[in-house]
Amino acid sequence: MQLLDETRLLYFACLAYGGSFLFVYLGPPRTGLRLAIGFGSLGLVLHAASLALRWQRVGHGPFINLYEILSSNLWSLQLAFVIFLVLASSARKTGRFVVPVLALMLLWLLATEPRDSYLPATYHTVWLYFHVVTGKLFLGLLLLATAAAIFESGVRAGGSEATSFRLLAFAFCFQSLMLVFGAVWAQDAWGRYWAWDPLETWAFVTWLGVIFVLHWRLGHAGRRVYAGLVLACFVLAFLTFFGVPFVSTAPHKGMV
Repeated sequence: MQLLDETRLLYFACLAYGGSFLFVYLGPPRTGLRLAIGFGSLGLVLHAASLALRWQRVGHGPFINLYEILSSNLWSLQLAFVIFLVLASSARKTGRFVVPVLALMLLWLLATEPRDSYLPATYHTVWLYFHVVTGKLFLGLLLLATAAAIFESGVRAGGSEATSFRLLAFAFCFQSLMLVFGAVWAQDAWGRYWAWDPLETWAFVTWLGVIFVLHWRLGHAGRRVYAGLVLACFVLAFLTFFGVPFVSTAPHKGMV
């Protein structure tokens, strides 16, 4: 019965998310924005309840198999999006470039089998939680930075054209912390800080990409080129989070 409850809550959350996505595009500016925030917030509450029920049932957080990681990252990215809608003046227009990514993840989640998982002994460490939280903050900020860069590339000079750069700088900070916490976790669990396995390598390449874009932006004013570079970084990060770990049967293959 509890499994049915967590699944039903997730379906209701996805319906609320869908309403939020629609109102990013539809309705008068103020009304549409309020409805997008309202439906998005409702979805977050329902989704959080679903994640909590699953956490209680399986005995660990949602960060082992593809279904769990998609679900938890959809929740964290939606949370970042709702906060952005509340705080940013150009949020609704910028949000039109965020919605396709969230909608893709939502559909991917619904098409993924909700298999249970177990927590390996190497995951029983507080560093895992620091690593996961900073990773989610990084990906959320990078998604918003990418959407803002695309939006800013199509508007005239001035206004909010620095929003994306600020978001990207904060994303870089959390990405650096994610790598540091991951290295400390690896030392604690496997006796080495770094092993150049595929996931670590892709994460490092993404980190170098973000550094390059930040430095490039300081010396150049081409907003369309900048938008393309930030988008490339997001694609790298997306593949690192949702591609490389699942080439095999589990995240961090060769480490568990």
